[in-house]
Amino acid sequence: FFGAGRPKLSVAFGCVEIAMEWEAWVTLAVIFIFLVVLALDLAPPDLVMLTSLTFLWVIKIIPTDAFLKGFCSSGLATVGALFVVVKGMDASGSVDRAFRFILGRQTSVRMARARICLVMFLLSGLFNNTPLVALIIPIIREWARSREFAPSLFLMPADFATVMGGLLTMIGTSTNLQVNDFLSQRKQETFGFLEPGYVGLPVGIVVLTIMVLISDWFLPKNKGGLFRELREKGDDLVTALEVTPDSRFIGKRVLDLLVACQVPTSSLLKIRRPLHPATHQAQPERIGAAPDADLNQRKGAGEGAFAAAGGHAALEVDEVSLDSRGLVLASLEAEVHPGLLQEEGITEVFPVPPEEVAQAGDILLLSMSRDEVVEALGRWNTVGGGVRVSAVHASDLVCSGSEFVEVVLGPNCPIVGQPISRGGQLFESVYRTCLVAVRPRPGKGSQPGSQPEDVSTSGHPRASGTFAPGDTAMLVAPLGAELPKSDFLMITRVGRVQPPRKLYDFFPLVLFVAGLCLAATETVDMLLVAFVLLLVFIAGGWVKASDYAKVIDWRLLVLIGASTGMSEAMARSGLSKELAEILKSVNLPDRWMLGFLFAVMVIVTEVVTNNAAVALGLPIALDLAKSMNLKSHKPLTMAVMLGASVGFAMPMGYATHLMVMGPGGYTVKDFLKFGIVIDILWIIGITAILPSIYPLE
Repeated sequence: FFGAGRPKLSVAFGCVEIAMEWEAWVTLAVIFIFLVVLALDLAPPDLVMLTSLTFLWVIKIIPTDAFLKGFCSSGLATVGALFVVVKGMDASGSVDRAFRFILGRQTSVRMARARICLVMFLLSGLFNNTPLVALIIPIIREWARSREFAPSLFLMPADFATVMGGLLTMIGTSTNLQVNDFLSQRKQETFGFLEPGYVGLPVGIVVLTIMVLISDWFLPKNKGGLFRELREKGDDLVTALEVTPDSRFIGKRVLDLLVACQVPTSSLLKIRRPLHPATHQAQPERIGAAPDADLNQRKGAGEGAFAAAGGHAALEVDEVSLDSRGLVLASLEAEVHPGLLQEEGITEVFPVPPEEVAQAGDILLLSMSRDEVVEALGRWNTVGGGVRVSAVHASDLVCSGSEFVEVVLGPNCPIVGQPISRGGQLFESVYRTCLVAVRPRPGKGSQPGSQPEDVSTSGHPRASGTFAPGDTAMLVAPLGAELPKSDFLMITRVGRVQPPRKLYDFFPLVLFVAGLCLAATETVDMLLVAFVLLLVFIAGGWVKASDYAKVIDWRLLVLIGASTGMSEAMARSGLSKELAEILKSVNLPDRWMLGFLFAVMVIVTEVVTNNAAVALGLPIALDLAKSMNLKSHKPLTMAVMLGASVGFAMPMGYATHLMVMGPGGYTVKDFLKFGIVIDILWIIGITAILPSIYPLE
């Protein structure tokens, strides 16, 4: 310890010696720990940030008013209200119609990509990024499939253009509002509604143009989502197990049939049954018990899973033959019956009740490949005559009463963290749907080194890992079934026809544009505009009164509020001042110092979240502006604000990146090789243009 006044702790890093008070060192240690936790994806960002802030509050580094400051801010309230406003905007269908018009004409891939990116870039300055991307994903994929283009050629550029468009206005992204809120609390000059666009528009147009021109060099050209897998590899996703008229399983429970056959009960999707079965129905009789400990007895349709009963009954094998791989093909007729599921006079049992009894002619549709079913049946030598394996295509799963639904799991989904091997049971129990296939995002819920294109059927006996945010799942759901939007980043239905729009539905768009004009001219504060529109949209019926709280991302609000408190901790502990002095001691020219600060923010944003990045950078920018004797803080705080919203190389950094990753069939490598190029272009553009608009003097 040394120095006048309060003692400081001095630590040497090579030839550099840093002396700070204990509060600054503790704050630095807490920040380092939460950065590591966020980088390793060990816990949700909002929980990590709130825990870190609470710890600093408990040890008295920040007082109670500083702890609560972020949660009582106008910026936080504006972000929350805008979630409801955007929900009301969805009722107009204007964005949907615009994109269908843009993509409906004959065009080349490059021209279509340019139009998509330009529209997304402009709209993102006015709308929340997440619902905007969720809206255009099914439109782009449907258009690409109809012209035999790969969706992967369009979805990533559209996502990147959306992120860039958030830098056009103060409501383009939540970090912009977070910056203004912090500056207001520190009695500093805030940014106007259109000020981010002074820099974001010229740089964005240049980068957008280059991105459109070079996209073909970096993007995969033959990839798509699970719908594309369904079309191209549907024969490997679903298998039919038919109960023959002489089967010993007739009159037994269907679930017991599967257990005796050593086929996972979670793989059962539905039953196709002739209307006039050839044999009578018998009372359910147990012929075996589940060998797996996690198969809990179902208590009712759609409730719970299966209970372990212990033991299993082996059945005799009538005759045995081996194929070239040594698999037992005991009394299995594996012929392909292409028209098996299209015959008239067939009804469906979907979802399958736990006590459903097998009947002659039943066709059990399983989310397993034919080879997996054959291997399961033959491996244990448990099956006698009476069942027949038939190859079918996954598209045969749907009928007039069901539809395919592709979902991307969100952080609030209750299935996140659960084993993929129990996916079929979980989706049936929670959502009353059948899980056909799942594509885990890299690093979570998959084997080490696996890629997103490694699609697993829900009944795969060796499925490993757990579900994680960003995983893509293909479901079969009852037609028109409503899935909770708060659980998923994206929900896409095949062939869903948009309802007709009425003139009344366009009023939200008119009111929203009028409110933006008032906010842009600073006639009315954006907070007031957002809350007035919120109440008007609820009163007009565009947002249900019972649903408005459900559309708000409360976890994001907690993250923003806690991030503001963390910025206060950095400023009050003196950490930001010390870090600013260290940066100043590097003696870089002012322009290069600005570019360096922007680059650091981009890197931090790639590793953690944009809200956490801006919370760390703002106090440093303000103290650095004082240290450099600048007349205004705006050049450096603008660099922090824009840098915290520019991150294209890591898909886990943005919700919109995760949303397009599964539907586009992208890998982390795809994001890295293309995203790093876009990051570098932004660093060059900001270093060149920002000092010209906000002079460093």
